[in-house]
Amino acid sequence: MFKLNKIYFVIFILLIGCSTTSMEFRSAKSATRAEKNLQRGEEWGIKALKVEPNNALIPYFLATEIYKPQERWDEMADMLNEAENRNSEQQLEKPIILDPDNITKETLLLTVGQGVQAYREEAWTMIFNQAIELITLSEKDLALTKLELCLKMDSSRPETYNALVGYYAEKGDLETARGYVQTGLEINPTAELYEINAKLLQNQKLLEEAEAMYLKAMTLVGDDNKKLLGLKKQLIFVYIDMNKNQKAIDISNELLDIYYDDPDLYFNVGVLYQRLATKIYDGAAASYLVFNNGDTSINITSMYNQFVECMSYAQQSKEKFLEANDLETEDTGSREAAAEMRKLVKQIKEIYIPSIQEIAKNEGVKLN
Repeated sequence: MFKLNKIYFVIFILLIGCSTTSMEFRSAKSATRAEKNLQRGEEWGIKALKVEPNNALIPYFLATEIYKPQERWDEMADMLNEAENRNSEQQLEKPIILDPDNITKETLLLTVGQGVQAYREEAWTMIFNQAIELITLSEKDLALTKLELCLKMDSSRPETYNALVGYYAEKGDLETARGYVQTGLEINPTAELYEINAKLLQNQKLLEEAEAMYLKAMTLVGDDNKKLLGLKKQLIFVYIDMNKNQKAIDISNELLDIYYDDPDLYFNVGVLYQRLATKIYDGAAASYLVFNNGDTSINITSMYNQFVECMSYAQQSKEKFLEANDLETEDTGSREAAAEMRKLVKQIKEIYIPSIQEIAKNEGVKLN
């Protein structure tokens, strides 16, 4: 959940002089503040909008004192936009502060533009938290409505795009998901959005583009080692799918040298070697089957080397899974994964290797 920053009004008077306002605007404020009649306040406020077309305080008033208390977020967003468009530098009637215990230039807000941004953030936080609660309750269609309101309230927040992308990706609508990513990157390019874009591209097997997005994200995380670690973990699997196995191994070794006590990393590296082993095994086993069915075009030496390489990766995978198991505080399946790799090593060692050695001997082929 995002923390809600409350807005406090300062109770001293600004010595900036008083400007005259229309009867309509004065009536709107009187009906709202004195009479507590929001309906009449809105009616007079809408009239005042037309009478004073350049006064930014009128849409600001409607947004913050009429629509916000009623959680009429659409109309609030419209009026905040109107206030900024009219005159973002116009002075507020009363200054507001974000932190009463720490009054600084940054927390003391004097202009309409500053006030609009503060109210945008407050409203966005309320709506976004409601959306997350609805997602947790599996009320995802209602959550979508809230997320669309978030977008209207403050289109610069990457969290909104992240959530919208997740919603559409889960539904299998990758085109719409990527559309939101692209829009988000145009408005406010962040490491999170580049990472999300990379994952979508990775799922679509657009691997070179995915690699570029992960690398771009890595340039934006700065000194955040936790985020950098997560991105490099993802990049490892992109390189596997691109058949850039050595790059994947190099990154893995680099990370293990730094995060030598991270069980999740050992597990992921175990998965890396497992995937490499499985990929090679599938090809080698298929060649073995074809050869035994009479296809003599299969290169026996190449097939043998494939099984040897597969066995090496499976052995390394088993070791990493066991190291992960030693570091874990609770069972995550590392021991079972190690057992599977041990079984694969045994199968290659006791069945395939001796069989191919016998084949090679009979065919007069010298193995390395």
